[in-house]
Amino acid sequence: MRPTAAGATDLAAAPAGSSSPSAAEAHATPDLRRFLVLSAQLGLLAVVFSLFNLESAGFGKLLVGVFGIFAVHYWVPFRFKEPLWILASMGGAFWVLDPLPAALVIATGFAFFLILRSPVALVWRFLAIGAIFAMLAYSRVFTDRLPIPPAFYPVFGAIFMFRIVIYMYDLAHSSEPAQLLPFLSYFLILPNFYFTLFPIIDFKTMRRSYYQRDIHEIAQQGIQWMMRGAIQLILYRLVVYFKDPYLPDRVDSFPKLLLTMVLTYLTYINVSGQFHFIVGMLHLFGYDLPETNHKYLLARSFTDFWRRANIYWKDFMVKVIYFPVYFKLRKKGDKLAQVFAIIAVFAVTWALHWYQSFWLVGPTTMSANDVLFYTILGLLVLINVLLETGRKRPKQAPTLGSRAIHAVQVLGVFTTVTILWTFWSSPSIGAWYYLMTHWARSHS
Repeated sequence: MRPTAAGATDLAAAPAGSSSPSAAEAHATPDLRRFLVLSAQLGLLAVVFSLFNLESAGFGKLLVGVFGIFAVHYWVPFRFKEPLWILASMGGAFWVLDPLPAALVIATGFAFFLILRSPVALVWRFLAIGAIFAMLAYSRVFTDRLPIPPAFYPVFGAIFMFRIVIYMYDLAHSSEPAQLLPFLSYFLILPNFYFTLFPIIDFKTMRRSYYQRDIHEIAQQGIQWMMRGAIQLILYRLVVYFKDPYLPDRVDSFPKLLLTMVLTYLTYINVSGQFHFIVGMLHLFGYDLPETNHKYLLARSFTDFWRRANIYWKDFMVKVIYFPVYFKLRKKGDKLAQVFAIIAVFAVTWALHWYQSFWLVGPTTMSANDVLFYTILGLLVLINVLLETGRKRPKQAPTLGSRAIHAVQVLGVFTTVTILWTFWSSPSIGAWYYLMTHWARSHS
């Protein structure tokens, strides 16, 4: 987590980002044979979802919409590709959602853009955005005060609650004003109208990655990630199937306790599977985004786990919390700056997960499990960072001893995170204690 630089961003940059517009257009050159290969794979993927009945019925509508749009989007001239995707996403909102929530979410997005594009001082624009959030939060709590359908809030939160922070952060560090097409393509993303649990895509990364490679390579990787997501969603069903019989009262032996804990941790593959599928979909439309999760079950340290488990969240926290705190305190000492930056990251992570739950689920009380989970995980990451600071590992060929040490480290992290995850997933501290000790009491 040691920072290197905090670069500025350009909100008005060409969609291709690091590639010139001409290079991006060349990357979008169609090829009938390769298109048919991609289409055949998408057809097989649709068959897999149909056979296993993955996700809900609404997902089938989303899948048909996305694959159908791809078949048209692939062939239109490059200058029309992103406008077509935006229009299709807004139209798809009415395909996936009821008309009123869809219209309200889209109208809110345009209102946000008009505010952020206005000529008033930046601080007043941000305060206006905050005022709208406050009004909607008030309405979320007191549902009878405004004529807003309940279905609006989870979708609004899923789209704006985090990405608006990234966008405003980049706007504050840019000399260019907000631009309509980049704004709409960043917020009004078709899969986001269905998936309320959505990876926190970075605005700058999304713009830079647009057609940065040949579209066939981008789309092929997207299909591979969608297939990986489908496999993980199938495995999630198996995890739930084997976990269901093991309610706390039925965990009457230590092996059953271990199995219950591992299966509880493995339920995270549902999130990982959805994230892979979402980002894979965006690859079909030229957004060459990075991986969302990477072999987090094989993390060898708690810092490594933090980097792998939810890459987009880690990048979000590093960008808007870690870097600002670190560079603010760096003059007082590098190690001190790292300590306070990491503490800030995990404190904000806890607060934002509660904030996320507010929008997606509704008003909830703050859980002691959440506080302790993020406190312990933050302390473990902090200890790891301090131990690794200044330590240079010479590159050398792996030996039997180094492989054994690596395996022990992976097992240790997996065991610790499994215990923490079981604790976090329990309804209360008392419920977790009951689960962990019931097997012993049942034999006494």
